[in-house]
Amino acid sequence: MSDNATQEMVDRLRATPDIKERVVIAGLIRKPVEDDGITKACDNCIYFLARREWCDLPELNIPVDPDWFCDLWRV
Repeated sequence: MSDNATQEMVDRLRATPDIKERVVIAGLIRKPVEDDGITKACDNCIYFLARREWCDLPELNIPVDPDWFCDLWRV
């Protein structure tokens, strides 16, 4: 995802108070994604708080399972 697309997504998330709508905007899915031999899942994202099973991305800030994935995943 390009930097512009990421920023647009973050802006939309910031403007959306509804959690269900934020989940859709972020593209949250309940399975990891394989990309170039890397398994991308919440449990290896910089925003994942393992003890709380929580996404700490300020725009999402929701409970997540370790094996979920969203379009804002970061190493």
